[in-house]
Amino acid sequence: MHKRVVPHLALPALALASAAAAAIPPIPEESGWSGHVGLGIGAASSETNMVDGLSSFDLGQEKISSLDDSPGSEDLALPTINFEVAYTLADSRTQFHLGNHMADYITFDQDTSIETHLGIRQAVAEVGRFGVALVTSPMATDVWKDPYLVGEKRGDTERSSFGLTVGWDEVLGTPLAIDWTAKEIDLDDEDSGKSLSLSAAEQKLLKRTGNVYRVNASYRFVVSPHHTLVPRIGYVDFDLDGGAMEQDGIALGLDYEYQRDRWRFLGKLSYQGLESSSRNPIFGDKREVDTTAVSATVVYDKPFGWQDWAATATAAYTDGDANIDFYESSFGMVSIGMLYRFD
Repeated sequence: MHKRVVPHLALPALALASAAAAAIPPIPEESGWSGHVGLGIGAASSETNMVDGLSSFDLGQEKISSLDDSPGSEDLALPTINFEVAYTLADSRTQFHLGNHMADYITFDQDTSIETHLGIRQAVAEVGRFGVALVTSPMATDVWKDPYLVGEKRGDTERSSFGLTVGWDEVLGTPLAIDWTAKEIDLDDEDSGKSLSLSAAEQKLLKRTGNVYRVNASYRFVVSPHHTLVPRIGYVDFDLDGGAMEQDGIALGLDYEYQRDRWRFLGKLSYQGLESSSRNPIFGDKREVDTTAVSATVVYDKPFGWQDWAATATAAYTDGDANIDFYESSFGMVSIGMLYRFD
């Protein structure tokens, strides 16, 4: 029996609405509390052989019949919640913040999908805005203990993460932004390949614990008063304990924003190409995954004349094209929601 309601899972409309916004948001001119809360609902479809879901809610299929097949599809209902609470010290241009964010869903098979950030932001005149935050997973992602178990129900285990992210926006007064993130990925139980006729050394190649490092740079082009483009380039390194599971490669992206009156359109296009360093002992090849993601969000401020509110509608799709069918993945969704800002 498959469960169909997944709280906190969908790519929050706010995260997409910030696609072309500053990497580190401007710090308010007045001291005090500020923040936002976003709520929404949507529908999605997920395909993955590696992830069970979030808590007791399903993303992947419990039982598979072959290691040669691409994953089956799971349909989901998607309540969403996204928030941030911040306190500003205007005189020192310092801000403390706590909030949850959607991680880069382009790598959700190996990384946690929802993160909580607790950190500090600092603005320095003519130098830029700096941010440092602890990053953790408030709701552990459930993955399969042994994803390669065939013909029987696969047991799940929790995957969690903890790390640090550092950013610098408006570098030396320019539209350049850079950020760096390091996280440790941990699994409660790691039994990958235990059901197969593999040696201890071969099973070790399939371990999914370890560290993840990301570095990104973006540059904000204000094309006109209504149009903004933000190209991005980065490097991703899944430095995992299993040589067949560790991957690294380039990440590219382009964000577009159009704004006029109370309407705002945001588009996001991303690509990531990762390759393993060792051959997979099950499939005999080095795993290669090319992942593309596209999203579009429409935001309408002050609907029904409501001050401090915005209505949002989002469509997003991510496709992971792998040279090994077992590691194919996809996630598509549509959602609508409301966002409330306070200060």
